[in-house]
Amino acid sequence: MGARFWWWFLLSWLTVAGSACSRRAPPQQRPRPASSAAAKEPRTSPEFATLTSGDPTRGRELVEHFECNRCHEGTGLGSAPLAKNCFSCHEQIITGKFPVSPAALARFRPHVASAREAPSLTALGARLEPRWVIEYLLAPRDLRPRLTPDMPRLGLDRSQAADIAAYLGGHAEPGAESDVTGNAQRGRELMEQKGCASCHAFSGVPSFAVSETPPAGSDAARAATLAPDLRFTRDRFRPGSLLAFLLDPKAVKPDTRMPNFDLSQAQAADIAAYLRRAPLRIASAAPYVRLPPLARRVSFEEANRQVFSRTCHHCHTDAGAAGGDGGPGNTGGFGFAPRGISFSSHASILAGYTDEKGERRSLFEPLADGTPRLVAALLARHEEARSRPRDGVRGMPLGLPPLSPEDIQLVESWVAQGRPM
Repeated sequence: MGARFWWWFLLSWLTVAGSACSRRAPPQQRPRPASSAAAKEPRTSPEFATLTSGDPTRGRELVEHFECNRCHEGTGLGSAPLAKNCFSCHEQIITGKFPVSPAALARFRPHVASAREAPSLTALGARLEPRWVIEYLLAPRDLRPRLTPDMPRLGLDRSQAADIAAYLGGHAEPGAESDVTGNAQRGRELMEQKGCASCHAFSGVPSFAVSETPPAGSDAARAATLAPDLRFTRDRFRPGSLLAFLLDPKAVKPDTRMPNFDLSQAQAADIAAYLRRAPLRIASAAPYVRLPPLARRVSFEEANRQVFSRTCHHCHTDAGAAGGDGGPGNTGGFGFAPRGISFSSHASILAGYTDEKGERRSLFEPLADGTPRLVAALLARHEEARSRPRDGVRGMPLGLPPLSPEDIQLVESWVAQGRPM
């Protein structure tokens, strides 16, 4: 691919990441579960309990097919080249190695600080429950609240997810239930002493709040962006592996940023007990409020400036002008077939997309409930964020926070008015 494409790609992503960051509140300011909500959520759902036996050989092929190494290390496939790596250019900008002027680096840095890396998949099977991995692949949720990008919902079925989980899990054996004797109350006290809340959220535990955050730009702050929400630990971790990880994190995951707190066996058991037994009060997410179409005229120029060029253009661009690669939403990628969707111009948006039969279809055709397909995709991203993916509609923008109700209202108004220039 030509250098022109990668300059465009970088500038486009900086715009997307920057606007996404501005829409996403800092972790301590984001809505917290209400303490008056329903009691502890169930450990599993019927779907979670259904585990398909996976084939690791097929799993490796799928990891390659879905290009997991473009974001993640530890896939067994090696690192993707810089031109295909989703975060390496951000790292080079932060460290001053990207080949542009110092003035350009200064402009770029604020936009990439929150989209610097993704968690590695190293030793995943030694830590995590295969059932949880399968469900996460099928319906990603906000596992790392400080990280702006999310795991995208790929085109996976349950069998494929099980194959990937089997490959990433290797031949790890489940750990023993060695943390059941721990004292949960002492575990809570230890977590307060060790300052766990400075990096980790624990949604569902109202009194578990960030009291002190690492200094901005520090290695500790960077590590904190990868810190998982502890709410999911009871389902994510194999019981014995959780205890081993607390005792010596790097012995379980060599590239982890989790520090070693030199815990005794009893202390680790106490913390593990609290992570597994702390009462969770998960409030139901507030329903999405769909704003009515605007009465005033909405032009393409306004919709493009506010939404299409800031967000959609990142993955759906003109392939010819971009050196042959129009992004995963146009020429394909991340396991998605080429759909020929381009948000580069008014005319290209009206040209629609290519369906599974190779026929051109409109992005504005109404679905069964009457919602235009483009608007339905924007609404579906809100449902995915609530772990309620919609069959037949993939939420957009892929792997980024949902658009605001006001931005969706703008697009829906433009569509309803006949897509004027």
